[in-house]
Amino acid sequence: MPCKEKVDWFHHQIQHGQTMAILEDEFGHVGYAFWFKLLEMLGDSAGHFINYNQPLAKKYFKIKIRLDSSQIERILNLLAELDAIDPELWNVGVIWSENF
Repeated sequence: MPCKEKVDWFHHQIQHGQTMAILEDEFGHVGYAFWFKLLEMLGDSAGHFINYNQPLAKKYFKIKIRLDSSQIERILNLLAELDAIDPELWNVGVIWSENF
């Protein structure tokens, strides 16, 4: 039986740490929603990564997140700074997180 590459759900902590505190401080509820929408998208992606360099992937990401490109990239840059997403991969336009 082949290994499953996607998840149908993920565990949701009721207490959050530094990443969520900083996201909410910087972006309010938008930051909170962004993080969980990002986790949902990663969980539904084969290999649990998003190649943000691909135009269709970027367009789909923008549709799902419902923010403009500038705000998306500001939040992703902050997440990379916090090591919530891999900063080296984000530097080359790939979104990946150890959460999966």
